[in-house]
Amino acid sequence: MDGPITVHAGKSVFWAREGGPLALDIPGAESAYAYGDRLFVLAAPPPTSGIVHLRLKIFGPDGAMVAELPPPAGYLFEYVSSNLETGVSVVCGAMKFTEPWQDWHFAYDPLAGALVRQGPAY
Repeated sequence: MDGPITVHAGKSVFWAREGGPLALDIPGAESAYAYGDRLFVLAAPPPTSGIVHLRLKIFGPDGAMVAELPPPAGYLFEYVSSNLETGVSVVCGAMKFTEPWQDWHFAYDPLAGALVRQGPAY
């Protein structure tokens, strides 16, 4: 069900998928990627304290949200993209530069409901 994605920054996401188009109103939408029957969207929540941290929202084929995750501890979300090993990757940047590499690929583990670090993002 992969297909082209259009993100209307800060407002919505349009997924031109195999089973028919899906338009979702997602306030704060910044980046999106479809893989299989899932749509992965990074979106900013409404600012409450002046500091805005993106959240990962995962939607099923019917447009229902199946998960919403904060960034892994010590990281900030950057963007979503394809990945040869996992299909989809969420790239996160370390908040503190303590390793030789700052940006890392994370994969969504649906059984654990969490993101798992995969390897450096080049």
